[in-house]
Amino acid sequence: MTVQTVHTPAPERPGARRRALTAALALALAAGGTACGSDEPSRYSQTCGVVVDGSGSAAATRTGFDAEAKLKATLQTFLADRKCRKTSFAPITKVSKASKCQVSPLDLDPDASKTADRERTRTTMRAVALSNALKLLRCAQKEEPGSDVLGGLSRIALSKPSGDDASFDVLVVSDFDQGDTDFRLGRQDLSTAASRRTVIDGFLKSHGRPELSGADVYPVGYGMKYGTDTSRYEQFNSFWTELLEGRVKAHVHTTYRR
Repeated sequence: MTVQTVHTPAPERPGARRRALTAALALALAAGGTACGSDEPSRYSQTCGVVVDGSGSAAATRTGFDAEAKLKATLQTFLADRKCRKTSFAPITKVSKASKCQVSPLDLDPDASKTADRERTRTTMRAVALSNALKLLRCAQKEEPGSDVLGGLSRIALSKPSGDDASFDVLVVSDFDQGDTDFRLGRQDLSTAASRRTVIDGFLKSHGRPELSGADVYPVGYGMKYGTDTSRYEQFNSFWTELLEGRVKAHVHTTYRR
């Protein structure tokens, strides 16, 4: 897999960006439009999650997968495609469950007057979601290096709606290279189906099983560290496929995989 180089623009002042987003949202909520009565767009109801990997491999380097660039390239498209409304966020750090990094959930289709331009409001809120996800990423990158992917998935699972029929769409911006104090994926024997089963058994026993049964998971940056090493990628992919789909019972999609 070829990692594309992304030229990162000069950093902007966080305060100025927040003020601009706040002003844009106020205008969107107050703006008069043609959507009213039966012509008003139907409200969004989908619950979504965003998981952001702040480990060392998330950096914008030759060997990193550039989490910031991938968030900017995919998050707003994902939120629009999936018609996300309530959207929560979780970090991936060395100890994801205990990380102090957090941002509040967002309503991406908030209540407004019947004359408000709802599409404009949604677009503005998706921009706010991106700003918050980048804030979460920068916080995670300041924590002790490590990558507890499973912990990040368990943390976002706390936002999953209850009930067997409740759907949940999750964007996971990570290379999925689990590497915490107790488990490093690169040191495991993943060469056979039997050895992978043994590794997964121990991994889930020590780290817990994310409550994501029935959820739709959309990875971004998945397996990028393996580049053109087909053999190692196939073992890596078999491991996560068995864990996420076979054990956790989630549905994994390649829609936004880059």
